[in-house]
Amino acid sequence: MGDQRNNPPPRQHPLTPAPLRLPHGDGLVQRPQPVPVPLWHIVPRMAGYGVVLFIIWAVLTIMFPNVFTRSSERAVVNSPVSLVTSPVEGIVMKQMVAADQPFSANQALMIVQNPNIDRSLLVDLTGKKLDNQQRYDSAKARLESNRRLMAATEQDLQRYNSAAQREHGARVRALEARLASAKAQEDQQQEVVNRNQSMQWAGAVSEAYTNASRYQLSMLSNAKAAAKAELDNAVGVSEAARNKVYASSTDGPSATLAQRRQVLSAESAQLTAELEQLEAYGKSVDAMIATEQERLDRLSNLETRSTEPGTIEDLIAQPGMRVAAGATLARASNCAQTRVVAVFPRSLSDNLLPGARLNVHVDGVPTALPASVAEVLPRAPDGDQARYFVPFPPIEKNEIYVIAKLDRPLDNVPGKAAASGTATRAAAGPSQSGHCGMGRWARVTLNQSWLGQLRASLI
Repeated sequence: MGDQRNNPPPRQHPLTPAPLRLPHGDGLVQRPQPVPVPLWHIVPRMAGYGVVLFIIWAVLTIMFPNVFTRSSERAVVNSPVSLVTSPVEGIVMKQMVAADQPFSANQALMIVQNPNIDRSLLVDLTGKKLDNQQRYDSAKARLESNRRLMAATEQDLQRYNSAAQREHGARVRALEARLASAKAQEDQQQEVVNRNQSMQWAGAVSEAYTNASRYQLSMLSNAKAAAKAELDNAVGVSEAARNKVYASSTDGPSATLAQRRQVLSAESAQLTAELEQLEAYGKSVDAMIATEQERLDRLSNLETRSTEPGTIEDLIAQPGMRVAAGATLARASNCAQTRVVAVFPRSLSDNLLPGARLNVHVDGVPTALPASVAEVLPRAPDGDQARYFVPFPPIEKNEIYVIAKLDRPLDNVPGKAAASGTATRAAAGPSQSGHCGMGRWARVTLNQSWLGQLRASLI
């Protein structure tokens, strides 16, 4: 007994329960201890339970994907490509905005010089201008000649009119003197007739003598009437000539000069109208030449612009390079148009209609970003992916692409992109270094859980 008290109790196995001591007489009776179970016997059993649970989870996931799959781990921040192209063929002379630098809408980005631009329209317009100038100068010279000739004709006409008026005046005065003489002779003969009549009544002369004097009186009266008629005619011709109505042979030169003056006046009026027309046409041609010259100057040193703001990501054409018409000079992005391309199972198509709410967890951004479904693509060929900077994540059978639009622009994310997105950004280009988060992996989750969706469908 003394030796047993001095010896320590035997060590028990950790999984073996302590022995139960029962009172029995003066001492304790110890129940037989169970055999300990080895640890390697428990591991296979636990592994079997885990395999069963995994199979059950996999079966439920396949049968009810809407319940167990609510997010996508294969999502990448992307942005549509904005191409800056050259509308003309030429040489890139100057770069106005450097790479990775932002620019505003309608800001000049590059200057393309095109020395071989087609100038046939300008040459044609210049030829029309020269032809019109020659016609204008010719018409102007003829107008000046007509004006000088008309001035000389006017002077000659005035001289001839003065001479004709003097001649008409002299004739009128001569006829007036003749009429006065005829009237005096008639008065004198009338006295002779009266005297002879008295003498006849007194018996001094015969009736034949008196008739002879009367005949002489009638001759003088007719001469007086003829002189009066000639005087009236001369006065009428003089008045007509004074009123520029040339009716006599005396006014022949004046009539010719007056007609010539009228012809010159009509030609001058026609030339004046032609000059006005040619001048108006010349002004229109000058305006077209100025417009064409401005267009050529603009196309010869064309400033390429973008209608939307953004940031230069890739420079395709460097200064000094020759580019064709329509060639891409640079690729730009706009943070306001940032998208997230995610891969979802096709079974969630009913929950991923355009406008459905999403939560986006971008690598490097501490908070979730609200977004909405902008577009659903069953597949994305190279043509569709070429519209974006970063290649889309790979897709498998029964999967679709969901393009999400962030509610607010994603500004420059601090730090570098995650290592998981390095390969993607390297394939997309050298500029995908984190500007607006492009190339970063993200996780996209449906905003509404399956329980909330079930509750909403039941309501």
